[in-house]
Amino acid sequence: MRSIKAIVEKSFFAAFGLILSLHLSAQENSPFSRYGLGDLYPAQNIASRGMGGVSAGYSHEQALNTVNPASYSSLKFIRYANGTNGGLITYDIGISIDGRTLRSVSLGETYKSTNFLPSYIQMGIPLSSKADARKRNAGLVFGLKPATRIHYNVMDSVVESAYTRQTLYEGNGGLNQVFIGLGKRFGNLSFGVNGGYEFGRKDVNTRILLLNDTVNYYKSNSSQNTTFWGLFVTPGISYNIKLNEVKKAGNAYSEAYFLRLGASGTLAHSLKATTDTLRETFDYSSGGATTPIDTIHSITKVNGNIDIPLTYNAGFLLSKKYMIGENAVATKWSLGADFGAGSWADYRYYGKADKLINSWTFRAGGEFVPALTSTHFFSRSTYRLGLYTGKDYINADGNNYNVRAITFGFGFFVKKYTSYDNNSTFINTAFEIGKRGSNVNNVTENFFKFSVGLSLADLWFIKRKYD
Repeated sequence: MRSIKAIVEKSFFAAFGLILSLHLSAQENSPFSRYGLGDLYPAQNIASRGMGGVSAGYSHEQALNTVNPASYSSLKFIRYANGTNGGLITYDIGISIDGRTLRSVSLGETYKSTNFLPSYIQMGIPLSSKADARKRNAGLVFGLKPATRIHYNVMDSVVESAYTRQTLYEGNGGLNQVFIGLGKRFGNLSFGVNGGYEFGRKDVNTRILLLNDTVNYYKSNSSQNTTFWGLFVTPGISYNIKLNEVKKAGNAYSEAYFLRLGASGTLAHSLKATTDTLRETFDYSSGGATTPIDTIHSITKVNGNIDIPLTYNAGFLLSKKYMIGENAVATKWSLGADFGAGSWADYRYYGKADKLINSWTFRAGGEFVPALTSTHFFSRSTYRLGLYTGKDYINADGNNYNVRAITFGFGFFVKKYTSYDNNSTFINTAFEIGKRGSNVNNVTENFFKFSVGLSLADLWFIKRKYD
């Protein structure tokens, strides 16, 4: 047991380092990330992404749903007939490959990029004890995940009478979250809350070059480097309704239908920020690096606030489950839908609005297992399909950006816990194919995302009836 736990722990922290290095080295060119605090990362786990991002009513013992922390009450606490019982500790890691194709109608140009991006790294711990009934049906989750990313490099060229003016816009950074959450079930009603610390940076540069065959003009650079930090809270709630139950095989098990209603949201909050501003002349070295010539203007450590608005999500999930007694042991299929929205028109950066508007997203999807007890790999795997559509929170050209995509994926147990082996490995995959913008927008984006989630579980805090 100890050697297995050590392997899992080493894998978890090795993945932690990998996620950080990927986040630091991920490169792309998204002009949309120029606005607000950048492009929003998907908040859903990989399993949910395969079914359109449905997450308000989704819960799984080994795929942590941090969108609605009320789902943490579903974390598994195993009790075997031989008297052994313990908590199934879950390590959950997600990584994505993001492919984008940007098209500019006015320039007639196309830009493509492919990037490896971290999604999340998190751990779930069931808080249950046979000796303490008050702690049953409760779970604790903590982790680290990126919330936004900023990376763009855009050149604008204008021909004047005496020279050609080239303006280069560059930006890097993003927002990250460290969080801890608790979920608890009281009968059919579950409550949960995530709380944590947000931190990040936004570094932007505007470089102007004046090109002339006979006159050499100084190149100018204007930069703003902002760091920000603060606290956030995400409450959640869900209610599970048993619609029908039919006994099977002489009451050995039953088939039951459940409807789970859920809602969650991140409350409006403010981040503390400090900004350094620099305006200077520069030149390029032979290696392409910038070399400062003269500082024209410099202001350091200007303090302010960044106001992050309310976002929320609500929906349902209809499922067919197999029951032994009062315990659900397997899910045959699930279908659900979510509606989410954000009041991004209330976003403020040092008191100033940006090109952001109130957004909304509709999501729908489901999952299905052909044969739960089959010995064939593809028959016992989980297949998922979904879609989402809505209005993006960025409104760069004033014409609104519609977003739509189809999703699919599957999940499978490489290894599942048994009465004689307490380890479990669950892998989820998700594919997203979609578009941001339409023929009314000057710049549109086609995207393809492939995501992999790895959930490793081991039975900890074991209590044995006999020594």
